[in-house]
Amino acid sequence: MAYIETKMQYPKFFIAAPFGNYITHKNALSVKGTFTLNPNGNRVSAILRTLRYDFKNKGWVNRLGLPNPGLQFALDKYTPSDIISVTELERDDFVKIEAELDLAQSLEINLSCPNVKSARWDRIHIFPNKYREWCIAKMAPTSTIEEIAFVVNAGFKQLHFSNTLPTARGGLSGTALIPYTTNLITMCREEFPHTTIIAGGGVSKEAHINHYMDAGADHISVGSAWFNPFKTYRLLSK
Repeated sequence: MAYIETKMQYPKFFIAAPFGNYITHKNALSVKGTFTLNPNGNRVSAILRTLRYDFKNKGWVNRLGLPNPGLQFALDKYTPSDIISVTELERDDFVKIEAELDLAQSLEINLSCPNVKSARWDRIHIFPNKYREWCIAKMAPTSTIEEIAFVVNAGFKQLHFSNTLPTARGGLSGTALIPYTTNLITMCREEFPHTTIIAGGGVSKEAHINHYMDAGADHISVGSAWFNPFKTYRLLSK
């Protein structure tokens, strides 16, 4: 079903973290985070030091490293129906995070931030359960079918393709991600047709939405397009 034909009833939009911390829209779910077990750095200073526009690749590059006020801040501020993004920085952080969560807390498990040590995956099976409306695995643009299979076999039925692309200058967002995300959608849809796919990366106009939907996505995530908030509000409001 095409985006234009369904008049916003399909797909559902997501506002990607960290933009979801600050932006809401009546037609979208805002993903909050990403949060780590303990506070990690200063977001404002990290943005000023590392966020740059890459004119060659037509996207934003950052080395933010997930600065955030920590999990307890998120639990105090948000409800279980809010989607909070979490990741681990140290071994067993996922276990400690899960121990603090409401059984019904909606989640996005960030498995793919290019600016921090990769989260370990051997404990991710603790997060999916029957109580959570959303329990999303956010994958890297370079994910393999074997990695997708591991995550699906760990119980995840909702997959977000994809996070920023690792480069020498940091994590790259924007239209450079479109071929990576498209490939992931195609692989996942062929091998795991029962999954729910959230597609993101370079979405800034209707053509991008329709492209991902035609490739097999169920929903759309919008991230760096929010650097132009007025245009993006109009896009989600159609």
